[in-house]
Amino acid sequence: MKKLIINADDFGMSKVFNEKILELLENGFIKSTTVMVNRITKEQNDHLKRLIGMYKIVSIGLHLEFNIEEQIEMKIKDQYQKFISIFKFPPSHFDVHKLINSKEVIMKVNKAVEEYNLPVRNHGIKARVKQTSYPAFMPINFDINEIIGFFKNMKDNKSYELITHPGEYDQNCNSSLNERRIIEYKNIIKLQDYIKSHKNIRNISYLEL
Repeated sequence: MKKLIINADDFGMSKVFNEKILELLENGFIKSTTVMVNRITKEQNDHLKRLIGMYKIVSIGLHLEFNIEEQIEMKIKDQYQKFISIFKFPPSHFDVHKLINSKEVIMKVNKAVEEYNLPVRNHGIKARVKQTSYPAFMPINFDINEIIGFFKNMKDNKSYELITHPGEYDQNCNSSLNERRIIEYKNIIKLQDYIKSHKNIRNISYLEL
């Protein structure tokens, strides 16, 4: 069996993005998302209620935000506490907003999350907490054939993560991925037929890692 986590990053960045992420979660197309706690506003309360209502069946992680210059350990602790104050339970896992190219930063994050004993996204450096078997994969263009190629290379009895940023265009958000979010949303839905037709691929959450 090949375990696949399809994680929707950036919950909280935009109400428009939230809605699309929730639709995917509620339909069972994905089973994992990560929240940007510093972006949550009162206007998102209805979205939070819907997400919290699924916490036993989907993984709701913490999408960490910080600059390399900042004190990483302190920022993680602050955002972890903010997550708990919002959700009233700890995150299922950690990942970092935007892929990090600095090995030093990845190592600091991996070390800092050890005290929480929660899974962390595999950014290519092994941690002492749970991770997927291989580094998380973020498609360049989120092309269907590109992703299916990734699926075909997955090995039995191993776990993988597909990084996604679903949504649709939000004129009030300056996200660098704004234009392609609707493409990612639609292609996640298109991928369901492939996953269902391959019984050796199991769509899981971080809770099942």
